Amino acid sequence: MISVNEAFFKFRGRLETTTAEDASASSRQKRLRQQLDAALDIDDDFLTGAYRRHTKTKPLRDVDIMIVLTDTTYLNKHPHDVLEVVREALVPHYGKDRVSCDRRAVRVDFGVNLVDDVSDEVVSFDVVPAFTSGDHYLIPDDLTGEWIHTNPKVHAAKATEANKNFADQWKPLVKMLKKWNEGQAHPVEPSFLIEVMALQLMVGPWTGNHARELRQFFASAADRLDQRWPDPAGVGPDISDVLDADATKMVNARRALREAESACTAAINLERAGRTGDALAAWRALFGPLFPLS
Repeated sequence: MISVNEAFFKFRGRLETTTAEDASASSRQKRLRQQLDAALDIDDDFLTGAYRRHTKTKPLRDVDIMIVLTDTTYLNKHPHDVLEVVREALVPHYGKDRVSCDRRAVRVDFGVNLVDDVSDEVVSFDVVPAFTSGDHYLIPDDLTGEWIHTNPKVHAAKATEANKNFADQWKPLVKMLKKWNEGQAHPVEPSFLIEVMALQLMVGPWTGNHARELRQFFASAADRLDQRWPDPAGVGPDISDVLDADATKMVNARRALREAESACTAAINLERAGRTGDALAAWRALFGPLFPLS
């Protein structure tokens, strides 16, 4: 039987993207660009979001691709208009059931079948239409009806710096936290909020213990969840805006974080009592089937 420490390092490896997955993401990106080029005037496109920051969980769902458009007349219209144009351009290729407008992107579901959370294919893409605005971008927000500012390059730089300052363990821990959030039906919304909170709550020095770092994050996040969590790039809306606007979601998110903290404590106590197998099972219950038992 492996130790809990060995299991966490194995879990970390399972959350890393494979060569096949990266190839799938690149291939899907190129195909989407070709399909959209026929309907839209695109200046640039690139993979962005958690995938580009290397904080994406597996399987690869909702991988962000930003398409930078040249027709700025859309900025004078409701943001939904440009989302609908992107959706209509992709429906002929994937069908109405697999292409839908989300708050800030158009989601394309590739119909990939998953077995125990494993696949070498990208499950879905989020196509984010954008327009250049100085050194950053404007993207649509269908919920608020506004065009919001974002700077994915700053987000990526801050994640890289945090990882460096935390002995290269920050990104793996963020992936684990996002995997927990996914398994709990996303009580912390959006998932990027976990990453933003981790910029303040997981700072060096690295203690060398995944279990205790995770428990500390859950505890601190529950305590501080209702404080303001602004855009790390300093240009967009607060990342905590979803929870801030919904008291019920805030309560549910805090409850989930508290329950996760308790689950961590129970697993740690099982290991201390020499019940390694039970401890591994407890961690798997928290993080799902990718967490190894052997």
